[in-house]
Amino acid sequence: MDDNISDNKAAMAGSGNPAADMRMSIPALARSGAVAGVIKLASAGLSFLMFVAVAMVMDERQFGLYSATYAGASLVSFFASVGQQSTVLRFWPQYAGLGDLNSAHGMMARAILVALLGLVVSSLLILVAGFLPFVGGGTPEWLSLCLAAAVLSFSLGWSEFTSGAFRAKHALIYGLLPRDIIWRAATIAAMLGCRFLHIEMGAVAATFLTAGLLILSVVPQTVLLLRETAHAERGPLSLAQKQEFKTVTLGLWGVTSLPPALGQVSTLLVAMILGPVPAGAIFVADRTTRFVALALNGINQALAPQISSAFYSGDRAHVQRITSLAALGSFAIALCVLAAFWLFGGFILSIFNPAYDTPTMRTTLVIFGIGATFATACGPIEILLQLTGLQHALFKVLIIVNVLGLAATAATTYYFGPVGAAVTIAGTVIAWTALAVSIARRRIGINPSIFGLAMGKAAAVSRPVLRDRT
Repeated sequence: MDDNISDNKAAMAGSGNPAADMRMSIPALARSGAVAGVIKLASAGLSFLMFVAVAMVMDERQFGLYSATYAGASLVSFFASVGQQSTVLRFWPQYAGLGDLNSAHGMMARAILVALLGLVVSSLLILVAGFLPFVGGGTPEWLSLCLAAAVLSFSLGWSEFTSGAFRAKHALIYGLLPRDIIWRAATIAAMLGCRFLHIEMGAVAATFLTAGLLILSVVPQTVLLLRETAHAERGPLSLAQKQEFKTVTLGLWGVTSLPPALGQVSTLLVAMILGPVPAGAIFVADRTTRFVALALNGINQALAPQISSAFYSGDRAHVQRITSLAALGSFAIALCVLAAFWLFGGFILSIFNPAYDTPTMRTTLVIFGIGATFATACGPIEILLQLTGLQHALFKVLIIVNVLGLAATAATTYYFGPVGAAVTIAGTVIAWTALAVSIARRRIGINPSIFGLAMGKAAAVSRPVLRDRT
């Protein structure tokens, strides 16, 4: 592990100020962000190739079913972990930064139990859906797909939690590699093996294989996390800490689930309204669009513990600097990726299937990219509000904007097809990120967007620290 509990103890012995000792300088944070960015870049490339490899071993209908199943499992997994992947990122740096490792380990044990309970219950609910009458009647594979989706949802949710747990402990590389690199590389190798052996795979078998390889990839993480937590000296959490854990979890559960869930719901809406073949094309466009936010996602991996530690020690000027710089760097890269979509969108889509290279899908890809590019200009707004006590305010914005957005997406998909869906989905992203930046400016005096660099640091240090626990 590139940084662990003993490293934190050594740091806390340095200056008598644990939070300051754990805080990275801008150059050090940039290096960590670059490392995470490289991993995320490799992850995005491997993810792209993974779905290309899957598409190579099945026909258009089976790939459409696989896309919808993967999207459904991902959608459930976002809610299934009960937001614990963000809860540990919020509380571990806060407690460890104050030198209270007993509470940090106690919180980690509680988060593990909550995450596992949520994952088990959600997987069982997916399985139950396979037996419901009048559901999936037009799909003979429905029950088998539900069973495969239940296994995939559990593995996706647990791998996201273990990644968050190790990133909270500053074990950045160890937290990212199993899910982002090892799993995807193993899946590609397995699919290419099937292709070489001329094995045509169905959606059910491909989903089970994808889930099984993910489970194997995170076994070392799981064993280490459970062993560390079980053997650590930890005291019971106080009533106030338990109440804060519960309150923050409820807020984080919503705000960590809704944004990624929207992307999966769009694929499911297209599948229900237009059929499995267009769903496969939309799935490809949505996954390809993630290259736009790649730089910001990579930076966020290193940024999250720093935001929590600095904010709760009162150094909001540091939070202002690192969030605005993250927005500037990620926005510049996003513009380059968007330009590539404009110039080479047809070629990119045709890699999956030549049938996807159409004017409609090229336009859809660019529109998705515009929404994602705007979001990068707003900086790490999600994690900023999640980790500074404003998760409930963000949750309200997400609920209102996304409910309206999903209703509009259903209507525009029905009347205008993939382009209509792309316009409303991109518009929804633009709306909630802009409103979220406004909340951050008003409530905590921090503007994480590219404009935060020009607004001066006075606002970031003139307001008292606020915690939204209502």
